[in-house]
Amino acid sequence: MPDPVEKVKDVADGVAHPVDTTKDLAAEADRGRSARTPAIALTGVTLVVAVIVVAILAIALVLYFVYGGR
Repeated sequence: MPDPVEKVKDVADGVAHPVDTTKDLAAEADRGRSARTPAIALTGVTLVVAVIVVAILAIALVLYFVYGGR
């Protein structure tokens, strides 16, 4: 039976840091030679658009509830 501490260390070593993963994906998308490039690019665009939509909705709701009752 493997040592639980060693097992946890192996799992922890296998997990990549999110910033490193993001940089690797950005570099892969820039090269454009991977089959995953369209999915990576589409995901990035979707996230940016989602942030913009959420910001506009937040501003609109604040304005509605602050000035809508007048």
